[in-house]
Amino acid sequence: MIARYGYKPIFQYKFRPFARDGAEPTDGGFTILLYENGILSFSTYDARGLFLDELCFTLPGKVLQCFYGLLRNAVSWLPSTPNDLRGPEEIYYGSSFAFDGYDPIRVFGMNALLCEPCGSAGGFFARHLYVLFEDICNLFAEFGINLSLDGFSWDGERVRPFRKNQLSNSAPQQGVV
Repeated sequence: MIARYGYKPIFQYKFRPFARDGAEPTDGGFTILLYENGILSFSTYDARGLFLDELCFTLPGKVLQCFYGLLRNAVSWLPSTPNDLRGPEEIYYGSSFAFDGYDPIRVFGMNALLCEPCGSAGGFFARHLYVLFEDICNLFAEFGINLSLDGFSWDGERVRPFRKNQLSNSAPQQGVV
């Protein structure tokens, strides 16, 4: 993972939609980065994959403590997870997961992989990866950040985004991608 703002990212999630039924995607997806200082960055991209915007959120220290606890629980399977998982069906989006100290994991067709038989390697790792991701999403949700495989939003009553060069938190109060 690339360090920005002088702090190391400890979690990264990327979502990228692909062409579907001959139609190009209307957007280029998004990236989430959680930094070791508790800043969560949300970046959006256009359909060509070019950067559009970035909003940041300050999360409490409890998030980092819980995040590292989740990683400790994943130590039995995460190091052996293949860096590339592909579902057997037509793929409409790709995801990439990166956790502190581990190589990024690209997943194509997560929904199909989750339905794979229990004995298959793809199904095993996809389910474990999804549960870890879901636990991280639940952790963020406690503080007003809503993350899913294909979306991101926040509760403007509980958390306010800012831009990295902004001194005040006067950015928009709510957003959905």
